[in-house]
Order: sequence, then C-alpha cells, then structure tokens
Amino acid sequence: MTASHLPYTRNGLKFFTKKGGLTSSEVEEICDKAAYKYANRLTKVSTLLRTTPTRVDFMSVYAKHLRDIIKERVNHPQHYDTPLEGFQIIVNAGNGSGGFFTYEVLDKLGADTFGSLHLKPDGMFPNHIPNPEDKVAMSVTKTAVLETSADLGIVFDTDVDRSGVVDKEGNPINGDRLIALMSAIVLKEHPGSTIVTDARTSMALTRFITDRGGQHCLYRVGYRNVIDKGVQLNEDGIDAHLMMETSGHGALKENYFLDDGAYMVVKIIIEMVRMKLDGSNEGIGSLIKDLEDPLESIELRMDILSEPKDAKAKAIEIIETFKSYIEEGRLDGWELDACGDCWVSDGCLVDSNDTPAPVDAQMYRAKVSNEENGQYGWVHIRQSIHNPNIAVNMQSTVHGGCLSMARVFLDKYLIASGMDKVLDFSQIDKYAKES
Repeated sequence: MTASHLPYTRNGLKFFTKKGGLTSSEVEEICDKAAYKYANRLTKVSTLLRTTPTRVDFMSVYAKHLRDIIKERVNHPQHYDTPLEGFQIIVNAGNGSGGFFTYEVLDKLGADTFGSLHLKPDGMFPNHIPNPEDKVAMSVTKTAVLETSADLGIVFDTDVDRSGVVDKEGNPINGDRLIALMSAIVLKEHPGSTIVTDARTSMALTRFITDRGGQHCLYRVGYRNVIDKGVQLNEDGIDAHLMMETSGHGALKENYFLDDGAYMVVKIIIEMVRMKLDGSNEGIGSLIKDLEDPLESIELRMDILSEPKDAKAKAIEIIETFKSYIEEGRLDGWELDACGDCWVSDGCLVDSNDTPAPVDAQMYRAKVSNEENGQYGWVHIRQSIHNPNIAVNMQSTVHGGCLSMARVFLDKYLIASGMDKVLDFSQIDKYAKES
C-alpha cells in the first residue's frame, strides 16, 4: 500500500505475483471481484478466504537478495563480502521508505553512508517531496555529495519504485540522463537490445542509444504502458531488456519486468565498482558524457473547464481535434511522429501487432520542422489519467523553438479550433507572451 510521492490522502494498492506486477486490466478484475465480495458481505453471504493470509518478513529477504546480487556480480578480488569498501554513497530517502537501502544494503556491504539524508519515514514529507524529478530533492543531494566528496548520491521516491542519482561531480542524473546511463549499462551486457521509453524522450537520447548499437522504441506515456510494451516485444521475439520512463520508473527483463528503483541503483553501483576495479576514476557520469541535453524543454498544463464527469470525454475531443489539425496540414511543418513498427493512429504510437494494448489515455506526439533547421523539435500532448487536465510537453534543439511551437499551438490550434473556450490555457498564454 502506498501513496508514492502523492499526498498522504491518496493511498493506493499495488499487486504482484511471482510473474511480476499486475497490469491495469488485471487490477480492474481484482477490484470488480472485491466489489462483488463487498456486496455479498452486506447481504450476509459468506466471503471467507479459501487460504489464510500469511505475514512474511519480506524486507530482510529482499535486502539480502540485493546484497547478494552486488557481491556476486562485482566478485571483488580482495573483499568479496564487502565490495563497497572505500566508496562513500549518499542516500536521500526523502522521508519515504527507502532508508532501508542505507542500513540493510550499503552499510552491510562496507560502504560509508555518512551524510545520508531524510532516512526516517514520515508521510507528511517535512523536508521535500521524495521524487527524483523534484529539483529540491536533487539539489540537496548534490550538495551532500559535493560536501562529503562522495562517489554517488541516490534519490528514491516514497515507495522506491523510482530512483535518480547524482554523480561524483555533483551532476544530477534523472530523466533522459538516467535512461541513457541505464541504456549504456544494459547495452554492454545485451548488445543490440531494444530500449523502450515513453514518447517524451529527446532526439539526442535516440542517437545515444543507436550509436551504441541499440534500438529505441518510443511508446505511450505511463510506466505501465512502457513496461507492458517491453513484455509484448519479448513475447514477439524482440530482445528488450530495459523499459524506462522519464519519470524514473524503470524495469529490467532480468528483474521480472518490475519497476524497482532499488534494483536500478544496484545496477549502477555494480558498474561503478567495476569501473574502479578496471582502473578508472571517472565515475558513472562519464558513461553519458556524450549525451546532448535538449537546448529547450518545457511542460505546460491546461485545466479542462467542464464538470468532472465530462472531463475525460472532453479531453479526448480536444486531443483528437489536435490530431485532425495536423493530418489536415493546418499546422505548417507539423507531422505526427512515428517509430519503427509502432505508428500513430488511435492514442499515440499504437501497437501494430495482432493484440494491441488498450488505450488508457489519449496522447499524440508531433515532430516539428522548418526550412531553416529541418526537424528541430517535438510537441507531445496527453490526457492526464489522474486529474482533469491536459499536459503539453515541448523540446527544441534551437533557440526560441519552444516559444515558436507554443505560439503556433496557441494561435493556430487552440484559438482557431475554439478549444480555448473549454480550456484554461493561461500557462501556455503566459509562456507565449512573456518569452
């Protein structure tokens, strides 16, 4: 049970079997059965379980599992049981549940964890939001790494299904940079692997992956979508060892396709120690030194002005109208994006196989070009699953590109289509005018 980095009032449940995490449709099935049992209980029909629930000490087993992986894969020639001797590693648990990684994994493997932050769980999050996307979380971790001359800083989200890191130079590694780092590690182990990400990643990340012999599959936003796409590709005979979203959710084929932030960090730590054993003092940041950051990147939100019950239908209408405007050529230089065997049709980068996944939220990505620069950016528009709003992401490789795209989006789509009447587009309007 977890609220992740959301407010404590928004707890949720995650379900797992020995095959991994359940899909959205499987969770819906569980909820339907629970509702049926609840209705029976109200009418005094027996709902006793056929098997008795068992309490297990899962965390100690899990922590030992992570320690054993590090010991076995590092295989330190001098001190096998304490392969992290001589390394200082900072953990920022953000008052979530990630403090165990400090005490039960790193300390027991010989690491120096002095300077670690906010290890005591507190669901009110008194210091900052435990989220590797949060600028405060990354900034305070960077400060701690630099003040203690640590080799690595780790940032977990509340329930440790996501993570980010800070290298020894104090450089935050999250978003595209974290995907690139994990891709570099995975492609060493599995040359030619397909890397599945959501469709908000940069064009530079695609080049980074393909330059290392990998394949990049862009897919729908939503970590479950990205992971399920990786599962489907493997079932179809395509090697896909890493599935990762820009939010920090990442899953590996070798780890049962679970979005496990601690396991991701374990992979990074193993690579860091191996580099040191090979005589390198550069640190893990050197693995992504040739990754280009996008020159400009923004995310803007538009609230839907309707009754809550009508918000989903209205969001679909808004996003489908956006698609139609591009297909009809009303936005000059804008083209619906495509990637390999996935193609844009109904809800962004839809499966072209015989069993397409259900669309949980409408979204599209458009690539944007002009005569002077060729393709210089992209726009991604998507319906929020949790809230009555629409998110618009933009990236550009040229100065002023995001501003240009925002103005076209505002004037030639929102206002021209009349969608400005059903949206609070003040964020986009303010950006377009102030920039």
